Parts: sequence; structure tokens; C-alpha cells
Amino acid sequence: MFKFKVIFKQVFLKNIKSPAYLIMILIPIVTLGITLSVSRLMNHSKEPVRIGVLASQPAEQTELQQLKDKTYQIDQQITTQAQATKALQKEQIDGYLLLSEEKGQTISRYYQRKDSPSFDASILENQLNQIHLVTLAQQAGVAPEQIQNLMTPTVIAPVTINYQNGHQEISRENTKEVSQIISIGITVLMFIFIVNYAGMIAQEIATEKGSRIMEIVLSSVSIEIQFFAKIVAILALLVTQIVTYILVGIIGFQILKQSLPLAELLPVIRRALVAPAMWYAGIFLIIGVLLYTVLAAMLGAAVSRMDQVQQAISPLILLGTLSYLGGFLLASQTDMPMLRVVSYVPLFSQIMLPVRLANGDVGTLGASMGLLIAMVTLIGLTYLALLVYRRNILVYSDKGIFKALFATYQQHKEWHQ
Repeated sequence: MFKFKVIFKQVFLKNIKSPAYLIMILIPIVTLGITLSVSRLMNHSKEPVRIGVLASQPAEQTELQQLKDKTYQIDQQITTQAQATKALQKEQIDGYLLLSEEKGQTISRYYQRKDSPSFDASILENQLNQIHLVTLAQQAGVAPEQIQNLMTPTVIAPVTINYQNGHQEISRENTKEVSQIISIGITVLMFIFIVNYAGMIAQEIATEKGSRIMEIVLSSVSIEIQFFAKIVAILALLVTQIVTYILVGIIGFQILKQSLPLAELLPVIRRALVAPAMWYAGIFLIIGVLLYTVLAAMLGAAVSRMDQVQQAISPLILLGTLSYLGGFLLASQTDMPMLRVVSYVPLFSQIMLPVRLANGDVGTLGASMGLLIAMVTLIGLTYLALLVYRRNILVYSDKGIFKALFATYQQHKEWHQ
């Protein structure tokens, strides 16, 4: 156990201090800072405009000054057009609304400077139409209760429907758009993790092997201990990064909910983040990275020099890229039978199934089946990787990675005969 800890600590500390790993850690912090800056700019540009409201009748003037909306703020001190014009000239207000009677009709005009902040006057127009409708209803003798019913707006409540095995399921919350955004984020994040950690373990093994340190290490430590210590160290680096992301996300969430102009979306985002899709995505992330890590360790053991590492792991990068592209396609187009089948295949499922689950294209039962297949595959690939690692870690050959793997297969076959 002591030897396991020594190797684990050496691999963990070496990589956690590397520039590549620190950059991965800093990315969410930098992203959060950029988001906060953009949010503040958006908040500044969305400050309510200052306006005055004027009407020919005192009763109308009083009623207009009671209007409220988050897009504008009424200056209660302005009651005449002269005051409004002077305030507009001195930039004390951004504009003013004037209601006047012309030929028996009420005409509304909104005056603003050329450099005044943009303002959607249709909001005021809708409110004035409501006031006018209430006035006509009162003049016609309509009861107050009926007026209230007349003014109640019609609200359309969106309902998301999923179809599982021919049965209709209605989602309790409308989080489809947020889920799609999160699923795309999952796709990008998993691809980055897979590429980085697969390359990390392959370079770690190839560096020791190329520098001939491996002979010294294996003289006092068994191959199995060294192999699993390195794998667990990479897993610890992954968990450290995930925990860092979670902490940064929590802090960012607390800050952004106070500053984002679309704060009403945050409850929807919160529900999407605690949904089963996110828990499955976390498990798939760990399993997926481990799948690629053990394969990268196997390939790293089969090379003889550092300059062969990129060539050795290029098939893994290709598989990761294909699963990445498949995840992007499934995020927008779920009706693709071929990709649905491929999403259950290990080395693809770690990206594609969480995306399908987030989009409601597959249920938790299907995701659990895919996860079980991936875990069984991980056990089998770990055994295979250890076998190749054991037979090639001290073998130096320039025949190429695939010939080295084929030679291992031949040796294993002869040994069992």
C-alpha cells in the first residue's frame, strides 16, 4: 500500500502542477469573469429610461403618472410641456409622452432626443390602450368584475411532451431549451476531458519508458501496483477538476442571480442542473474518462519513445471526436436511428447518452442500460490494458504500435496453448 501511495502521489502532484492542468482549472474562472463583465454591461444598458407623462386633463395626468414598468421611470415632478421640454434639453429625462385631443381623438406622441437611450414605446402604447378600454367599459356601464375579467391577459403555458416506448409523458417543468444548452455544454466538456486525460496518462507512461526509468521503478514495485496507481491518480485529477468546477459554479450562480438581466431563467437552470440527466452525465463522465484512460495507458505502454505518443493515441482522439460530433447532432436532431444505436456503444455512450437524456429522447432506464454496458466494458478493457501493459512496458521496438499489439496477442495466445 505504501508503494501505491508513493506512485499515486508522484503522478498526482506532477500533473496537478503542470501548465496544461492549471489552464483547464482556470478556464471556468475566466469564463465566469467574462460572463460577469458582460452581465454588468447588459444591466447598465437595460437601466430604465427616465420619462415624463403629460395629458390635457388633470385626471388623465394623475392616471398616467401611476403607470409602472421596469423599462421606464416616470418623473412625477413634470406636469407641463414646458417643464418636460426643459428637462429633456438638460438631459434630466430621456423623453416624454404627450396625450392631446385632436378632432375628437386622443393622439399620443413620444418626444426624445436623438441621443436618448432606445425605448420601446409599444409598452406604453399597450398600457394606454388598456386604460382607454377600461374607460369605455365604465362609460358603457360594465360591472367592475366584468372589467377585471376583460383585462385579465391570456397566458400560454408551454408543455413539453416526451414519448417513451409509445407512451406519452408530460414534463413537469419546461426546461427543454435549458436542457439543450446544458447538453451541448456536456458534449464540449466531456470531449475536452477525454482528450486531455488520455494524452496525460499516455505521455506519463511513455516518458518513464523512454527515459529508461521504468526498469528502476519495476525493480521494487509490481506492474499491477504501478498501473493502477497511475490510473487512480488520473481519476483523482479528474475529481479535483470536477469539484473545482462545481465550487466555481456555485459561487458564480450566487453572483449571477443578482446581476443577470434574465434572472427569471435561473430557477429553470437550477431545476435542470439537479435533474437526473446531470447526475447521469457526471457518472458517464467518470466512466468515459476511465475508458479512454486505460486504453491510452495500454497504447502508451506499447510505444518506445515520446515522439510516438501522438500517433499511438490518434485512434482514441478520432473516436472521441466522432462521439463529440454525434453528441452535437443529437442535441439538435434526435430522430436519427443510427446515432441512437451508436449511443449505447462504449466510447461513444459517455457523450451521446447524456445528451439524449437531457433532451428527453431516452429515459433513465435506457441511460442505466448504457451505463451498465459501459461499466462492464471498462472492466474488460482494464483487464486487456493491464495485459498489454505487463507484456510491453519493458519492450522497446520500432515496429510500430499495431505490430506491438499484435505481437502481444500472439504471445498471449501461445501462452494459453
